[in-house]
Amino acid sequence: MGDRLLRWMPPALVLVLFGWVAARAARPISDPDDWWHLRLGNDLISQHSLAAPAHWSAYATLTWVPTEPLPEIAAAYVDRWWGLPGLAVLYAASALVVVLTVYLTSRRFASALPAAVTTVLVVLTTSASLSARPQLVSFVLLSVVVTAWLRTEQDHRVRWWLAPVVWVWSLCHGFWFIGAGYGVLFVAGFALGRRMPRPVLLRQAALAVASVAVVGLSPVGLGVLEAPFAVNSTAQYLQEWQRTDLTSPSALGAIAMVLVVAGTWLASRRDVTWPRVLVLASAALWTWYAGRTVAVAGVVMAPLCAVALERLVHGREPQRTDQRTDQRTDRPTDRPAAEHATRVEVVGLAVAAALATALVAVLAPTTSDRSGDVPLALDPQLDRLPAGSGVFNDYALGGWIRWRHPDLEQYIDGLITPYSVSHVRGFALATSMAPGWYRVVRDSGAPVALLAQDSALATGLTGRGWVTLGSDAGYVLLARPGNPADGTTG
Repeated sequence: MGDRLLRWMPPALVLVLFGWVAARAARPISDPDDWWHLRLGNDLISQHSLAAPAHWSAYATLTWVPTEPLPEIAAAYVDRWWGLPGLAVLYAASALVVVLTVYLTSRRFASALPAAVTTVLVVLTTSASLSARPQLVSFVLLSVVVTAWLRTEQDHRVRWWLAPVVWVWSLCHGFWFIGAGYGVLFVAGFALGRRMPRPVLLRQAALAVASVAVVGLSPVGLGVLEAPFAVNSTAQYLQEWQRTDLTSPSALGAIAMVLVVAGTWLASRRDVTWPRVLVLASAALWTWYAGRTVAVAGVVMAPLCAVALERLVHGREPQRTDQRTDQRTDRPTDRPAAEHATRVEVVGLAVAAALATALVAVLAPTTSDRSGDVPLALDPQLDRLPAGSGVFNDYALGGWIRWRHPDLEQYIDGLITPYSVSHVRGFALATSMAPGWYRVVRDSGAPVALLAQDSALATGLTGRGWVTLGSDAGYVLLARPGNPADGTTG
């Protein structure tokens, strides 16, 4: 009975994760950033270029470059062909690929049960970030890249294919620099460990440098090299870039992974190498740094956690590749390890993921055929506004306005990089009702404001004579006094 339970528990855990992803995907789109991603994807298609659109918002005054054009274009085409239900299916398929990738890469280092438990922990750490956004591509590629460098530690092979992977990654999501950075980190670990022959180490260093340099060849332009760091100037105003709440479920999952690995290292005095120590330290840093980076910590810790759980579950060191040195190449030979996932296992899980995606495709036309958490009832009033009208909007609705009402000028949206620091600071001042808040709203020139109905700013504007035009989904549309839109003349 015990052996049978252990045999069926790993696939059962992974299937439960598949079901959770499918249930999450088969819901109306509610991530506010999804809308501006769709708008940008359509703009890129229309202009036949990966450059930033000529106009984003009258309030967006900075030059910028799109950092996620490929998934945005793909999502825009899916929406054109199949609408919102198609986007739900795309989300389901992408999230399921994340789960499947984490499990299969973990299986390269451990048997099925430790790999499955590790996957559960990774999904927990990514739960706040596992939304229908291009960052799902980063979770997949980061798992592949970290696994590849860990295999390099074992077999000393120079995996030149990592450079073009990072290049493609730079067209999908801004976290490409984290993948390239881990190449540098691993090379530093190899150098500190002094186990890799110098000629091989130099080739590994060349690969790490190439993984960064190749991004400069991006069709988006050289701006892609600095784009991931542009968010630093406005990060203090974005909730997801605030310091991590270490009591949140995702942070607790990452902390658990770090502690399990560190604990097994201390207890067994095995599996400890400089590259792995650096990965562990980086994961601890990502966990602390910001809520947005907790998911990164979980993904990079997955292989090390799988190895640690292998020791805890089976009380032995995971089986490895044959480490005998090849005299012709001066590097370890690389025989397939016995703990790798079997063909039946891979095919079975792939079929299960496909079936979960098909289930979402069946449900989506009735469960995901409408937008979620946006004030649809206010669309007629917004449609009647003259083209070019400014809207002093709630941050969560900027993407929706850009998508549904592209002729209007949203004051701010989740893309954030086209907006100056002073502009974002002014928006924060207005929403917090700090001294001078009304000057910001007045100077915007926006004839209307679309805000959360229970927000302090909405209450403050009402007190200043702004007129309510309508409300829906927890939002209220207010018109500046004396503006024709409010039906008054003074």
